[in-house]
Amino acid sequence: MIKISNQSSQTRNLSLFPYIEWLLGDYHLELRYRNIMNLYNRICYDEELKIILAKKTAAWGDLNIKEFNGFAFFASSLPIKGCAVNKSKFLGNYNDEQKPAGLQKEYLGFERLCSGEDGIALFEHQVKLSPKQSKEFTVVLGQTEDRKELEEIVQRYRKVSFAKRKLKETIEIWKKRILDNIVVETPDKDLNLLVNTWLKYQMYICNFWSRSPSYYHEGSGGRGYRDSCQDAEGILAINPHLTRKRIGQLACVIRKDGSTAPGWSENGPATYRPNKDHPVWLTATVSAYIKETGDIKILDEVFPYLKDHWIEKATRIDPNWRKGSIQEGKGSLFEHLLKNLSFTFNDVGKRGLPLIGHADWNDGIDAAGIKGKGESVWLAMALVRSLKLLSELAQRYGKRRVAKNLSQQAEIMSERINKVAWDGNWYVRGFTDKNTVYGSRRNKEGKIFLNTQSWAILSGVADEERRRKLLSAVDRYLESEHGLALFSPAYSKYDPKLGRITMFSEGTKENAAIFCHAATFMIAADCLAGRADKAYQRIRAIMPNVQKDYDVYKTEPYVYAEYLIGPDHPYLFGQGAFTWITGTAAWTFLVITEYMLGIQRDFEGLRIKPTLPKHWRRCKVIRPFRNAVYEIEIENSGGKEVKAIYVDGKKIEGNLISPHSDGKKHRVKVVL
Repeated sequence: MIKISNQSSQTRNLSLFPYIEWLLGDYHLELRYRNIMNLYNRICYDEELKIILAKKTAAWGDLNIKEFNGFAFFASSLPIKGCAVNKSKFLGNYNDEQKPAGLQKEYLGFERLCSGEDGIALFEHQVKLSPKQSKEFTVVLGQTEDRKELEEIVQRYRKVSFAKRKLKETIEIWKKRILDNIVVETPDKDLNLLVNTWLKYQMYICNFWSRSPSYYHEGSGGRGYRDSCQDAEGILAINPHLTRKRIGQLACVIRKDGSTAPGWSENGPATYRPNKDHPVWLTATVSAYIKETGDIKILDEVFPYLKDHWIEKATRIDPNWRKGSIQEGKGSLFEHLLKNLSFTFNDVGKRGLPLIGHADWNDGIDAAGIKGKGESVWLAMALVRSLKLLSELAQRYGKRRVAKNLSQQAEIMSERINKVAWDGNWYVRGFTDKNTVYGSRRNKEGKIFLNTQSWAILSGVADEERRRKLLSAVDRYLESEHGLALFSPAYSKYDPKLGRITMFSEGTKENAAIFCHAATFMIAADCLAGRADKAYQRIRAIMPNVQKDYDVYKTEPYVYAEYLIGPDHPYLFGQGAFTWITGTAAWTFLVITEYMLGIQRDFEGLRIKPTLPKHWRRCKVIRPFRNAVYEIEIENSGGKEVKAIYVDGKKIEGNLISPHSDGKKHRVKVVL
């Protein structure tokens, strides 16, 4: 919807040209086989409807030819004086969009057909504006399968009043999503703005589109398993219904052996090779969901198991499989989670640690275990955390024997980690197929990795002495002015024992970048270790809206980057990259609301355990929870423990606020 105003004292005669270039069909194929794919294009101007229509004769990919359903369309509410549909004709042989040949002529004319070439949609409108006069109009772009529906959509949206009403409705939807839930008020106004607005918006984008909506990634529309688990947990407090829906979708891509598909799209489960860490993530999401809602009955809900072409613990493809992705029986959600963790607990190498296969959380470590021998210390830690969470759930679910067994498995795996993975001052990252260690003081490059230090704390694997040592090592070797490096030093040459992680330029992507997602793991660990000031310092280092020099940072100041280029890069240290598409959004929201401000969901209510920087003397949080709203004010006199909590003026015992579930607001005062 566009509004043009003539602020001058003269009558203005304007020529307006709404313009798009069509991308029809599969994004990857259009880029790779452009000279072939555009031969299927059919774009035409419909004289009767005054609409430009676009489609392909058929959708083609890997010899799998399907009908191209429906039409894409382009329309306007203004009278049309001309149109163009062929890109090369409109631009001319030696021009581009800055000076198209079609606009050098006195009249554009009507071009009605583009067949087998690159297509565009362009209208010419003539608008006359008297002094101080304004003109509003709409431009309509869309796609639908039904021709009659297409006509109805365009007819409605050509009415400015209708478009305004729909815009208002959309604004109200987003206001409700963003504003009508958790609100934080701290002494840091930049942090408040990020948490209360942009962080929520980024979480929604990640939940809706996973890792597709980006100039950096492929835009394929697929949703990753690991990503979706964390995105769904992050957004849980502001949209539990979305999280519940996502849990069901994730459960449906678990196989009977406990392995998972690596994700899914509207076309079904993803068919490529899964990473070894995928089975450990859903348990945390389900645990958080039950703590948030009290809905433990979700564990009873029945979901199908996936059967597809992957066999032998999802390590090999069955060459004779011809059935695609089908169902193989059903089981409760609790049974799905058990199979998940049982798979990883039993899928181990000679040290008893989980195999890394073709990668764990760090996608770049994709050659350390391709022969089925390499082991991941980080994955062992992540498994311990999930085993403990599922043991908690089993206990409340009435499965005491199962709970005990899960707890014992967590102890066993913790003992294995501490026996083989402690390197003197930190935990190593893993072991390769060739039995070499990485993330060790013995390595020239890649000596110390961040994730095995943070998750040693998050999982409870490290005792007090080792925790103190590893925190000191992180501070010494991984801290920088722009945040925490993923590891140090960066790899300077390719190492076939490790894989793609060593191929990236030093300090970029998984090769020792300041990986914001991993930084939030460490910030959560800092909070658990009582290091509030250090946690706050590290949050500020990667916040997109407080970067010191945007000529260095170069990316959007309102959404998180996946990473900032690390200190080992020769000249790009501090530059942001891969914005929007990152689990940093979800984990930052969790870190600030639950770990720092300490408003933690629990089975029996809200548990209050703040870890605040010393200079934060007063904070406020509005926290909806189980059909009530809690207006929480925290007074900080520099202490680390909760001295007293008052709910509606009455002091309560302990730090747990039982759910009121009465649809009312309740005032809470917390004294540290």
